[in-house]
Amino acid sequence: MKRIGYYNGEMGEVSTLRIPMQDRAMFFGDGVYDFVFACDGKFFALQDHIDRFFRSMSMLEIDPPCTKEELAKKLQMCLDASESEGMASVYWQTSRGNCTRNHIFPPEGTPSTLLITVSPLKSPDWNRPLKLVTTEDTRFAHCNIKTLNLIPNVMAAEKAEKNGCQECVFVKDGLVTECAHSALVILKDGCLIAPPLDERILPSITRMHVFAMAEKLGIPSQVRKMTLQEVLDADEVMVLSTSKAITRADTMDGKPVGMKDDNTFMKLREAYFAWIEADTGYRM
Repeated sequence: MKRIGYYNGEMGEVSTLRIPMQDRAMFFGDGVYDFVFACDGKFFALQDHIDRFFRSMSMLEIDPPCTKEELAKKLQMCLDASESEGMASVYWQTSRGNCTRNHIFPPEGTPSTLLITVSPLKSPDWNRPLKLVTTEDTRFAHCNIKTLNLIPNVMAAEKAEKNGCQECVFVKDGLVTECAHSALVILKDGCLIAPPLDERILPSITRMHVFAMAEKLGIPSQVRKMTLQEVLDADEVMVLSTSKAITRADTMDGKPVGMKDDNTFMKLREAYFAWIEADTGYRM
């Protein structure tokens, strides 16, 4: 497939596009983003991601670059141009605009920007458990907004890489929040448990889907504060994200975790894969 890029009306191979030097994304990370995957040219749960993208813009008082309907058409246009087969990742972001560097908002009437990229997405080995490492959560109190400000996440992801792990878990005052680029939930005694959504946690689309599936399957659930020790003692530790879907972990900081409730885990994962297949026609 082709790696397609789009910026403010221009579309082509990613390597051929150029972004103006005064885009506020570069100066301040003054923007928001979202990401979705597609299977054989069809998006999965696109509207959920677009809705979250517009919520993020609203919380930062960024004027949308287009309507939700127009955005969906632009994303499909880029996906079609990529001639993708199998799984593809589609990323998009907006910044507050192009203007002379200044901390205050740009002059009234400055249009926000829109950037889109389409790239191949390698399907993970769904049966291979993840290895996790923890780190202190030092992020600011806007984690519920999907902003471009991701330096703590970058550092956490690098810590995972250096420790031979696939994800890093943020811990604040002994409480688990989320991972560097995923949500974290556990199963204990047949119950799905996740930390409350507040300013420290991004409202994960996959997490929302998993809770909806748990309700349909009759699996009880709780949303409450979750300690690191509870995660270590859980029957299953699950990492949820658009790219990872529902993946279990078997170690954290080198200690064995989870892998004790195969039946409930498989119920959730199979229901999620069935949803993807029904929505896209693609078998995971």
